Amino acid sequence: MLHVVCFGNVWQGDDGFGIHVFRRLRGLKSLPRRVKVFEGGLAGLGAIDYFAGCRKAVVVDALKTGGQVGRVRRLGPRDLIPPGPELSLHAFGVAHLLRALPVVFGDRAVPEVVVIGAEVGATQSFTDTLTRPLEAAVGRTVRLVRHEMRATEPR
Repeated sequence: MLHVVCFGNVWQGDDGFGIHVFRRLRGLKSLPRRVKVFEGGLAGLGAIDYFAGCRKAVVVDALKTGGQVGRVRRLGPRDLIPPGPELSLHAFGVAHLLRALPVVFGDRAVPEVVVIGAEVGATQSFTDTLTRPLEAAVGRTVRLVRHEMRATEPR
């Protein structure tokens, strides 16, 4: 089983990138039955359940690493900037969530996790529209997610 978990705040412009990818994936008619797609929104630790019951999880989110806006990247959990020692639920991000998986899952198997994201610049509040670079990145991201689906097909 493969789970695709898309994060973002659709009312914060480019920060809603993952939700736009979610909508595009849900509109596909050819998703394999072994693939489940989830809208993670701003769930934080509430998204833990989306990682249960799968061998692999693909996380889709906006990235802010100072790179070129619109650049799509495939990362592993170790490629993310580790969360700081302070814990604020207001600033709880994907890196925190992924760090919590082994603690929450305990003896159960933690799925392999891949992060696919697009670089964002400044985000604009109170709009559900993506900038042109991020709109173009949606299609590239969907193609990468579909590649992950094919790569995990049973042989």
